[in-house]
Amino acid sequence: MVDVAREAGVSRALVSLVMRETGYVSPEKRTLVLDTARRLGYRRNALAANLASKTTNSIGLAIFDLHNQVYADFADGVLDVIGPTRYQLLLSTSTQDESSLAAGIETLVGLRPDGILLATHVPEHLDLSAILAGTPTVMIGEDPLVELGDAVHGEDEAGAFAATDHLIKQGHRDIVYVEGPSTLQNHARRAGYSAAVERASLRERVVSGDATEDGGQRALLGLRRSNSLPTAVFCYNDSTAVGVLIGARRERLSVPQDLAVVGYDNTRAASYPGVDLTSVDPKARHMGAQAAELLLGRIEEPSLPGRTNTLTHQLIIRGSSDHLRSR
Repeated sequence: MVDVAREAGVSRALVSLVMRETGYVSPEKRTLVLDTARRLGYRRNALAANLASKTTNSIGLAIFDLHNQVYADFADGVLDVIGPTRYQLLLSTSTQDESSLAAGIETLVGLRPDGILLATHVPEHLDLSAILAGTPTVMIGEDPLVELGDAVHGEDEAGAFAATDHLIKQGHRDIVYVEGPSTLQNHARRAGYSAAVERASLRERVVSGDATEDGGQRALLGLRRSNSLPTAVFCYNDSTAVGVLIGARRERLSVPQDLAVVGYDNTRAASYPGVDLTSVDPKARHMGAQAAELLLGRIEEPSLPGRTNTLTHQLIIRGSSDHLRSR
């Protein structure tokens, strides 16, 4: 700024006002300073300015899987709210490895964002409070896991119950739940599945999964090779369900005649021709938007009591589970 001021023949303070877009500067002086800065190749050092002001005007978003459309829906909702503000979005993604997840969040914290949104699977035993070190935080899709933290999630147990009950009403008596990682969200969805099969006096069958297409394929092939294929599968999420559909096609199983499949998240892929996946819609974009609004509020007032918003679900029935719709 000293160089720009010298070249333009103005004070450093005036250059600072122009670059920070504060205070009154005449249009002529503003144009002079900006033209001079452009000619000299000057760029304002945002990092240094943020350190001086003790704010970074940034928000961190940690997501679990770039390949899973539901996280893109979360991010779209976040941007709906964050986009018009002064904040920039910092994105972090991780693998399923716990150390990778912790490192990703620690990296975000190290960049000193004004707040963090966590749209990821956090193991229950992970000491999240120690990692976040007091950074304002909102969970997306899970319950709050830190003191004075906020959360926005769906009706996971009720949604899973509705999905399983739909399969029961379609006449299925052998329904498998392909679960996800060991998180509060998975526990809730498994509880909804269990409640539905118990009410119908059916046998509970749960196989492991990892919330990915590959995990869904492995689950289906494992059931096939062990000669324990059910007539219907309810999956932790749509990625798992798409993997089950891929496995069913490879095994030449007809969907839904040989095997009915239901997912969770109602991602864009669920409605694609050839997929036509019945799925529970948790309203992921709205979830992201509400989480961003809660975070902006917590940044302004860090001592607010913890808040949790729950969005209602909707079961979207398509051809993967409905004989009439599949024709």
